[in-house]
Amino acid sequence: MKKLICFLLISMLLLGCKQEIKATNTIQNYDSLQTKNDTEKAIKFLKEFYFSVYGSDENNEILKKKYLSERVLKRIDSLTSNENDLILDYDPFIQGQDYNGSSIKKTLKIISLGSKDKFRVSFLLFGNKDEKRTNIDIALQKNKKGNYLINCILNDEYLNFKDNFSQEEQNKFYILDSANLEMQKNTYKISVLEKTENKNKENVQHNSNPIILYKNGKKIAQSNNLIYPYNDNCPADGFQRLVSKNNYFTIEQSYCKEFLFVSSYTTFKIDEKSGYILLHKYGEIYTDRSNPDEPISDKTLTAKDFGVIKFEYVTEELLLKLL
Repeated sequence: MKKLICFLLISMLLLGCKQEIKATNTIQNYDSLQTKNDTEKAIKFLKEFYFSVYGSDENNEILKKKYLSERVLKRIDSLTSNENDLILDYDPFIQGQDYNGSSIKKTLKIISLGSKDKFRVSFLLFGNKDEKRTNIDIALQKNKKGNYLINCILNDEYLNFKDNFSQEEQNKFYILDSANLEMQKNTYKISVLEKTENKNKENVQHNSNPIILYKNGKKIAQSNNLIYPYNDNCPADGFQRLVSKNNYFTIEQSYCKEFLFVSSYTTFKIDEKSGYILLHKYGEIYTDRSNPDEPISDKTLTAKDFGVIKFEYVTEELLLKLL
């Protein structure tokens, strides 16, 4: 009798375990299927977005509103509302200013980033030989109707929403001068910023200006120590202008060295092969403050003199040490 009772108890226990395992597997299978379905729907949504906005002749700014969340629309509007001082002067969904719609459609690939709402969109902007693929990492969210919307670009400095990015911060600087370099494979932009408080001042000196480098609309480097700082004993104007040609750009500025006015020219070279922005040449022209007509020899150094120096390592201190 005892053996029979023991047998029945064991049988009931094993049956309960099997039912529990079956139920667990059913739930897991359902969750897995649901995740798979959501992923497929999300990828389909992103494909529709890129095909509709960048693969058709319709107004893509109007089309975008159908696919973007409210916070993304507001952020883009805040960054592009001033036509004379654009902060976002590229299309963040392609990380550039121009594109070939046919190339995007032909080369478009979308993969999950291991999360149900994060995906990598990859494509060739122009389909040129040896062109590197553009990668856009996007986070989605569903609205109240259950439809997907683009809610964040994870690898864009303005639309990753990692900052508070208040209106006050947006208005802290304006673009004083800029230059675009259209290379064979990439587009570069150099921006020199100035504090907004100095925007309408007359005879203002431009000192310690931040300089930002962008590649295909994405920030790749910044320098806060290349433009010489303010010197109250020097009436020189500081930063003068940016000049660009081919794959070179030059930062012109003026400062004082003892009793001399100095006009300096710092030229950088964009080396597409290595991907580096390198110091190419540094020169200074001198004028005696008390005797402007006195001839003084200029000084110029090139990469042959100082070797390989990347943009991010070039500072006021380094330039002064070179000469």
